[in-house]
Amino acid sequence: MTRWELEGQVKHYFADELEKDAEMTGAQFIVKFLEHKGVTQIYGIPGAAILPFYDAVLGQDLMRSISVRHEQTAIFMADGYARSTGKVGICAAASGPGATNFLTGLYSAYGDSVPLIAFTGQVETDLIGKEAFQEAPIVEMAKPVTKAAYLVTETDDLPRVMNEAWKLANMGRKGPVLIDIPVNIQLGQLKLNLKEYFKEEKQVPNNLGQATDSQLEIVYKMLEEAKRPVIMVGGGIAGRAAEDLVRLAQLLQIPVVSSILGKEGFPNYHPLYAGMVGTICQTPLGNKTISEADLIINLGGRFDYRSMGEITLLTEERKVINVNKEDDNLSESAPVDLTIVSDIKGFIQSFSSYILGCKYKPKTEAMDRIVALQKEKARIARQTNFTENPSKSLQAILEVRKGLRPDAIVALDSELSQLWASQLNEMYESRTFLITGCAGSKGWGLGASMGAQLAYPQRQVINIMEDASLSISLQELATAAKNLIPIVILVFNHDQSRQNGLDFVSAAKGLGVEAESVERINQIPGALTRGFSAYRPYLIEVMVNSEEQRLASSGGVA
Repeated sequence: MTRWELEGQVKHYFADELEKDAEMTGAQFIVKFLEHKGVTQIYGIPGAAILPFYDAVLGQDLMRSISVRHEQTAIFMADGYARSTGKVGICAAASGPGATNFLTGLYSAYGDSVPLIAFTGQVETDLIGKEAFQEAPIVEMAKPVTKAAYLVTETDDLPRVMNEAWKLANMGRKGPVLIDIPVNIQLGQLKLNLKEYFKEEKQVPNNLGQATDSQLEIVYKMLEEAKRPVIMVGGGIAGRAAEDLVRLAQLLQIPVVSSILGKEGFPNYHPLYAGMVGTICQTPLGNKTISEADLIINLGGRFDYRSMGEITLLTEERKVINVNKEDDNLSESAPVDLTIVSDIKGFIQSFSSYILGCKYKPKTEAMDRIVALQKEKARIARQTNFTENPSKSLQAILEVRKGLRPDAIVALDSELSQLWASQLNEMYESRTFLITGCAGSKGWGLGASMGAQLAYPQRQVINIMEDASLSISLQELATAAKNLIPIVILVFNHDQSRQNGLDFVSAAKGLGVEAESVERINQIPGALTRGFSAYRPYLIEVMVNSEEQRLASSGGVA
């Protein structure tokens, strides 16, 4: 069994210490806390201000430290690990520039509600505020893009801080937490009875609200009065309620649309799935369905411009029900008729039970509407052969999907490839569609795909990107090669002549990654087979020209 496969089977390597008061450094306590939580991987770059922490990591056998070429990739890896598993991702960096390189990753994770903890080293406490070498006020910088940011100034505070940080990352609307730890605090001595500490440590409280019977009754009445109801799924569903949502949609027999972050929240092949809504990555059928709705039941989605586009949310004929873990993502510009603060999965289960108790029967009009929806989806499927828009890029995306297993994980960067792949890729399982929705960070996908692959070594994981993103993250191919992370990277190179751009195949090989370039669409299946059979990182460069890029971005997807 490899270390990668130890997830979920971790045993206490410090079991003999649980029965007595133990003396340890602050850094050793942090590592033991993480081991107790089942953490098996830490991503980052060692540096002087974080060395005691890394020494503690190296002093045990079950947590693997993955060193990267740039700290931003470390937090992107923790992000991808967290999105694909639902667990807390862990990353660590030194002080100063090492810490500030985490900020984009914190911003991305905060915007998309991804649970992770970022540890940063800091200069000794008596040097803070004195412009010491590589001192940075990272806590103040990180506060706007984290659920909490801690500066630990006493070693004895670490047990409390770790407990709070872990809970915050997992509570309610999940998100990132930063813990800044001066060197002397990491080296400081701590005496603690670990058995008593972990016994007293409270579980994450389920303080999420639940829908009341009166709220369920209101939702039911609004549903009864509606003629064209729609369920809208957002990123807040986070893979936890897909099966329950399918059951609810089938009970109601109403269509389901999603934001791009909610795309994996409902099986895309299901007859009730109408597509994505919003701007940029929307599908025409998805936007048409929600724009015609007279009732929108929003489950974990946002009402921002990217999610809703030009659609006027509230009209005289349209009512909106918002179900979210927190009510802080509603603004005055997005009023609703009913807000329910609840765990999404809990609401779906409660409302399904309520419907069954009422012996709800779908209306004839609803059944006719679903038949019409299926006919429209079939018509669009027939049009998606690109005979009038023979873009190599779009055809390549379709060929890639054909070569993937249902549980394959697809990570996308924020470029045209995100638009193409999100529109053309049907997602079959939860937590298999990874994008940076809020931040749109170029270079994010490579790190995220490596984190996901380390979480699921037996699955197919592919990162689809374009030349701009790979130019930013190219050095991390060496990270993938060194750690034998068997991802497939498919990059669209728009400089077909290579007069102005990079030869990514040669660059990849120079960094230890097997690579090949394809000119024709019929070469892609074979390249994918070779890539996933290599059991090491593999890059596939798809050469496209600027005219094909223009065609692909002109709305070639029906």
